[in-house]
Amino acid sequence: MTLNKRTLLKGAAAALLVAGSLATSFAPARADTLPERCKDLYEAAKKEGQVVFYTSFRQETSTAVLEFWRKTFPDVKLNIVQKQTLDLIPTIEAEKAAGRTNPDVVFISQRFILDDWKKRGYLTPYKVRDFDKIGGNYRDADGTYLATAATLLSAAYNPKAFPDTSVLPKKIADFLDPKWKGKIVFSDPKSAASQLTWFQTLLAHKIITWDTIKGFAKQDFLLTRGNAESVRLLVAGERDLSPLISSQNVITAKEKGQSIEAYILEDGVVTNENYLAIFKGGPNPTAAKLLEEVLTSAEGQELVANAGSYIPTHPDAKTPEGLPKLADLKIIVSDQDIGGEASTTFLEQFDAVFNRQ
Repeated sequence: MTLNKRTLLKGAAAALLVAGSLATSFAPARADTLPERCKDLYEAAKKEGQVVFYTSFRQETSTAVLEFWRKTFPDVKLNIVQKQTLDLIPTIEAEKAAGRTNPDVVFISQRFILDDWKKRGYLTPYKVRDFDKIGGNYRDADGTYLATAATLLSAAYNPKAFPDTSVLPKKIADFLDPKWKGKIVFSDPKSAASQLTWFQTLLAHKIITWDTIKGFAKQDFLLTRGNAESVRLLVAGERDLSPLISSQNVITAKEKGQSIEAYILEDGVVTNENYLAIFKGGPNPTAAKLLEEVLTSAEGQELVANAGSYIPTHPDAKTPEGLPKLADLKIIVSDQDIGGEASTTFLEQFDAVFNRQ
């Protein structure tokens, strides 16, 4: 399955257009609008006056959400602290160690971290209005966290190098063919969390083995620091293909007219879900519920998906053009301990296989 080029408008102007339309109407089938459904929570949240949101959104996504919020809920200030997931986690841990709970709501991609925070009493359960509509794989049973956005960890290639796409590797094992030696780019799992997730997930599901990774080491992979750099090298023609580049990066490049395509291998695709959770003891508990209601709704998920090239988990939210629906994919579920002891062990062995001792 090839992920075709999106034609969605991007940038702050587009986000404002989307946000304005969401504030007044979404789908003809709905008898009420998002502001109407959240009216009581909004009135109560006005007493708190603000909500603090720690998020791994990209800048354009934060901008879209912020502009929508200002227009729709002007009497509750939305304060956004934006960092990558792997930076947000130690920030929150340090604040908790100091006896502080600064955020009301968090949006991160590491489910096992949320499970740990739940056990330690950091989070508070809250079942949003549309809780039962969102699939069981994308939520915690008691509502402690809920996935609202996903990206695909799929293969990619430069179409200029492959006018005949039938010759592309169809399975992960196909990348071991000697004809691809010196042509593959791949982000280093030591610096790219999505690659670390991909490896650990495939190993856990026995789709690959350490023999597969040893085979990769013989293919003269060009390892980069992250997906954006891998995209740049593919577009420049310095390498031709990759078994994994995040769909967000591919779509962003395609919208700039760059020569790159993503496609899904027959083995299936690992998805990277992003979760919302409310902190217990946060400074603005009612406003936290309001924010979570908005971002888990079909309207909110659609806004975030359009601005950030995500796939929504809500069945009533439209998937951005050029991206498949989650229900149509053969998903390899990622529920591994990413960033913990299992990751440390993996990276040590990966370095040994790639002779990086």
